[in-house]
Amino acid sequence: MAHVTHMTHVTHTAHPVHATEEPTLEPTLGVQHLGTATWMNLPDALAAAAAAADRLVSRRAELMAVLTRHESAETAADELEGAVDALRNLHREVPDLRAARAGRVAVFLPVNLPLYSMVLFAAIPSLAAEAVTVRGPAATEQWHKDVLAASGLGEYFERLELVHRTRRAFIEDHVRHADTVIFTGRYENAEQVRRECPSALFVFEGSAPNPIVVGPRAGLDASFDRIVAARLFNGGQDCAGPDAYLVHSSRTDAFVARLRATLSALPCGSYDDPQVRVGPILNPRPLRDLAQRLEAVADDVVHGGGVDIPAATVQPTVIVRPLARHDRLVEFFAPVFYILSYDHPAELDAFFARDEYTANAMYVSVFGEDVPRSLYATSTVLIGQTVLDVERGNDPYGGYGPQANYVSRGDDILEVAPILISATLARHTLPPEVTV
Repeated sequence: MAHVTHMTHVTHTAHPVHATEEPTLEPTLGVQHLGTATWMNLPDALAAAAAAADRLVSRRAELMAVLTRHESAETAADELEGAVDALRNLHREVPDLRAARAGRVAVFLPVNLPLYSMVLFAAIPSLAAEAVTVRGPAATEQWHKDVLAASGLGEYFERLELVHRTRRAFIEDHVRHADTVIFTGRYENAEQVRRECPSALFVFEGSAPNPIVVGPRAGLDASFDRIVAARLFNGGQDCAGPDAYLVHSSRTDAFVARLRATLSALPCGSYDDPQVRVGPILNPRPLRDLAQRLEAVADDVVHGGGVDIPAATVQPTVIVRPLARHDRLVEFFAPVFYILSYDHPAELDAFFARDEYTANAMYVSVFGEDVPRSLYATSTVLIGQTVLDVERGNDPYGGYGPQANYVSRGDDILEVAPILISATLARHTLPPEVTV
């Protein structure tokens, strides 16, 4: 969710350090202005963010009750912790927030993780904006509304407004008049929206295959649970989830046997049960396509494979095939493990050179295998870690695939690199003389 331009790379090799010390701020920063718009000075902003974090903690029980309508208790607790952490560590973004001027901002929220998304894509950017108008997906309209009400974020970030409009109405009433547009979702949809706001700064954060490599030297006793959790987080409904596991043939049988045993014991059902990790799919519209994909690879399904469209559920599923028979990557957005067995590192080189990977590259996690050198030109490489191990709201997020994330204005692509929104706004800020 970087602040470097394409071909300048961020490679994570350890968990980000949690900063605890507060920065030294000038006693008087003054109130910043953008035309006739005025927003908090930074000490006030930090105080408001800290108070909002305290409010989230004090409302934990209420928030958990609302969040677990559509996600597991495990996910809700993680989401709440991430939101609190981002707000309490907002001081890490002070240099960028001091420089950023975003004007009028229109935001498209993702369908999942409503609280965390509201903080990262709306609340924090509002500190550099005249106004932030947010649209939640139609499939989760009421959920997003209830999460915002339970969080109390609107009391601390007064320029944030959540509206419930059709996409077309939101585009006509807000996107076309915005100075900055933040879009989360599919690349194809982002391109359609971008054409509607040719003069706005357009920040796109999408999804990616984020594959995990399990090599011959992988220590599965220490890493197996984390490797599997990357796909099972939020019941598989996470844009950062791995859409492929590339497992060395010497480890495939043991890995698959252990995975099947894990999934057989996995609590599935209603999220009313706090032990459940896999429940109904939030947006059932893609389920028909998913069912067709599973039917097409039925000979390679070794576990699960069932899709109940009326109930919006997908059985935890394992697909195993040789990497040589891989046809195409699919964003499952469901608890589906797509395992590709390889024999030689050269097969990995060929996989990571495919257009379907390089165009959408964000993260790749490597366990017990030499990293293909070409990956450093396209990906944020994680050694012995998954995205869940390193993601943090005050850090850049993403990779270098032009269909995974980018920053643009009109037809000009300004950056293809990991994104931290406050840093992006600072680098491409509106000039102070602009009146909005």
